[in-house]
Amino acid sequence: MSWVRYQGMYWVVLKIPNPSKFIINVHFMLLSRFYLLTQLAQFVAKRVLKGALIAGLGWALTGQSAVWTYVDAQGVTHFTNTEPPKGATVVIGSDVPVVQPEAFKAALYTSAHEAQAHRTVAVLQVNTIYKQVHGNLSDASSAYGVDLNLIKAVAASESAFNPNAVSRKGAVGLMQVMPATARQYGVMAEPGSTVARKLTNPELNIHTGTKYLSYLLRLYGGQVDLALAAYNAGEGAVLKAGNQIPDYKETQDYVRKVLAVYKVLQTRPV
Repeated sequence: MSWVRYQGMYWVVLKIPNPSKFIINVHFMLLSRFYLLTQLAQFVAKRVLKGALIAGLGWALTGQSAVWTYVDAQGVTHFTNTEPPKGATVVIGSDVPVVQPEAFKAALYTSAHEAQAHRTVAVLQVNTIYKQVHGNLSDASSAYGVDLNLIKAVAASESAFNPNAVSRKGAVGLMQVMPATARQYGVMAEPGSTVARKLTNPELNIHTGTKYLSYLLRLYGGQVDLALAAYNAGEGAVLKAGNQIPDYKETQDYVRKVLAVYKVLQTRPV
């Protein structure tokens, strides 16, 4: 199976034992949302092309589940499960283990991070807003299948549970949701109330942020560190980094911070 970009659209070519080929034209609006095409490829493989030697994106139907991306000499971007040219990058949808930079792994859980995490959790115990929204956190956890302690860790690290927090990039509220992300999940401006203003509502912010986090966790196969990196730096940054945590100090510090708080919450729930 190969993915080819042609005339602004992405095509998947499924090779079968006979000389013919099936080509499915997919208008690819968001490159990062591979799981939609994964489901399509798997459906075609199982229901339409029975017996064909096909590999679904992210599923090893022929024993090879790695997927790579590369740009050829003509500037065309390819996605393929076959052996790629030298320099190709493994992308999401593969069950090949992601190798993180050694420097990052070595410093993932330092005593300093753990000490700060314990202080963060201690503050939560006396945080009035945290106590007020605990029910919203639990509801979002149940609704979107995200570990409650992970949601708490993200909100504590993002805003210290300040519903009016606004980042320099425009992220808003408890989980620091970007208005553009909120719009993708149906949050729309109304007369007298912008999307940013709506995101100061703790319940809406928690549900929107958790829904996005749930999507990222599915996107990266449950790899919490990659989901957090994408939550901070964007899916494009993770993809550009070769499906690894980007080499941005802010993002690496963020992932360390959230994971450290998450770890403490798992042993010291509040």
